[in-house]
Amino acid sequence: MAALSGAEDRPRELVGDRVTIGRDPVNDVDLADDPEVSRAHAELRRRGGRWSVADLGSRNGTFVNGRPVRRHPLRDGDRLRFGATTLTFLAGDDEHATEASPDPVRSGPELTDRERQVLSLLARGRTDRAIGEELAISVSTVRSHLDRIREKTGLRRRSELTRLAIDEGLAG
Repeated sequence: MAALSGAEDRPRELVGDRVTIGRDPVNDVDLADDPEVSRAHAELRRRGGRWSVADLGSRNGTFVNGRPVRRHPLRDGDRLRFGATTLTFLAGDDEHATEASPDPVRSGPELTDRERQVLSLLARGRTDRAIGEELAISVSTVRSHLDRIREKTGLRRRSELTRLAIDEGLAG
């Protein structure tokens, strides 16, 4: 069974397919002691044996391994931050959640193949126009892909997107 573990408490077992996290006591994981956590901050969902985290429009964001996310698949050992609270995701006996992905890009944000291509070219220093020419798409389509990448990752600057591409093995 999957669980969340904090620094000072014993692991909290994740029961069911949806677990809510927030400052309001109605949440499955009540973080009332953290004023930086929103009332309804995030949720964990299990689909097909795999867990993911989704931010519920929180004021201070949800982070996985230091990166802001809106929705993100979870792997054993991922560090989740809600406000000032950090919890570790423990996959437990859920074999799907502990599988290491053979493709390092798949372990990060859920990007389409085209979004990964755009991100890769951006990390190599290409302009929007050069990316469009190389992929035979318009500059507005390039910008649309970049907007979706920003929305999925919570990253805004080209330098942050470049770091993501490097971390995901796309910059080579």
